[in-house]
Amino acid sequence: MLDELELLKAFREERNPVEVFNSHPWGFSRATFYRRLEKLRKQGLLDWRNGKARITERGERLLELFDSGFAGERSGALIDRDDKKPDTNFCIIESDRLKQLEGFIYIPYPSASYILKTLLLYAGIPTKGLSTNAEKFKALVKSDLKTNLAIDNFENSSRQTLVFLRELINAGKLEKVYVGVRDERKALRNGKLLDFLQEFGFESGRLRLESDSVTLFPLLLVILIGFGIIIAYRLGVEYAPVYAFFIVIYFLRSSLFREIRK
Repeated sequence: MLDELELLKAFREERNPVEVFNSHPWGFSRATFYRRLEKLRKQGLLDWRNGKARITERGERLLELFDSGFAGERSGALIDRDDKKPDTNFCIIESDRLKQLEGFIYIPYPSASYILKTLLLYAGIPTKGLSTNAEKFKALVKSDLKTNLAIDNFENSSRQTLVFLRELINAGKLEKVYVGVRDERKALRNGKLLDFLQEFGFESGRLRLESDSVTLFPLLLVILIGFGIIIAYRLGVEYAPVYAFFIVIYFLRSSLFREIRK
């Protein structure tokens, strides 16, 4: 995959492939060079016609994804490299820092399909014939892939995304996973997400609540209301059964009750 990235860099401007091959010690034959160019063309990463080739917009996005230095060059700005990465394999950091991490594949949204496709591309595994996420996952597990992920908007992770990430980590395919959370309240309401963060010991100075604490308050509220209804019955309060019925209906539709069910 690194050779393909170098090839894409070489065609930031429209150039003749023959000149590019002769101007750089690629370490492989001319035939291999052209095969890789053809592969990039079929993937929509390279526009090759009339004896000239140039990187496409899709190819530029790929370079931005895997080569953080390219994004800085393209925008004309230098990315500050003074920020130190946390000394841990699993960490929650500011979303703005995720794109600046070196040695990480940046994932803008935690979609299971997108993550698997990106990892397949990085590992150089053909996606043809891999129609389901399960098939893509199996192909990754069988490969020699070892990489790091930086995932933004992690509070939107689905259960399927968390399952695949867990299995990839356990299989040794993901050595480091750094995540960004933009909506902390939403993250704290996601019991499965909290279980995942706690399972792998994600460190953060921001999300300190345990998953149990998220559901203790609504549970306590239900107990207090139930206790109040019992007292109302004992005191003979009029329409107490009607009040109890509407309170139950309220909790069935409320987000608090959904948290308790989880």
